[in-house]
Amino acid sequence: MTNIIKAEFLKSKRTMSSKLIFAFPIIALVMAFVLTNGIENAYAESAWNWWYVFILPGMIAIVSYLSVMREKKNGYYNIKTLPMEKRKLMLGKIAYLGILVLVSNAVLFAGATMGGAFLTTSVPVIGAAVTVVVLTITVLWQIPLFLFLSEKFGMVVELLACLFITVLGVSVAPSGKWFLFVSAISNRIVTPLLHILPNGLRTQAEDPLLSTTVIFPGILIALAHFVVLTYLYLNWFEKREVK
Repeated sequence: MTNIIKAEFLKSKRTMSSKLIFAFPIIALVMAFVLTNGIENAYAESAWNWWYVFILPGMIAIVSYLSVMREKKNGYYNIKTLPMEKRKLMLGKIAYLGILVLVSNAVLFAGATMGGAFLTTSVPVIGAAVTVVVLTITVLWQIPLFLFLSEKFGMVVELLACLFITVLGVSVAPSGKWFLFVSAISNRIVTPLLHILPNGLRTQAEDPLLSTTVIFPGILIALAHFVVLTYLYLNWFEKREVK
């Protein structure tokens, strides 16, 4: 598996994907600076909110699509020629994309923390550091979903699906039914870590959404979705005829 992941990094070297994992968090950081210039305790709040609500899902969708297109461009050469199960090769691709998500979250964390130190912020540093890991785990389910949509339907359908699940997640996250919709989980469980509501406003001291009891169950539910979607995607890919 390690060699497969290394191969994915080699294949993506100097490609658009390798640049986007840094470009997207930088976009979020720049947007936050422009939108909150002169507002106290708002920079890191805005950067994180734009990131996990809208920009991160879009990045995952685009990078997943580019990864699929890279395979199609070379006629699935690796899939056809390497003496490995297609399931294992694609699992390595999913792991590789998960690492990219982790790197992007870390870049956002570094930029928001440093920017907040200069521009003032109320986002707790430790909570933001934990968010890097928690957010990465709870959005992993999007990778097999977007890989499947990219393969089966193309970029337009994939991005429309991304927009739908994103809006749904933001709408449901503050409610008591957040655990029923996987797209709402990450928005909900980072709230007590970042002290930011899904709508971008800061939480108040007695806000029930600050309860940390949702974090562990949320992680488990998101991981369960990831496992199921990964299994379904790998099973579908293994059976399909590579054209």
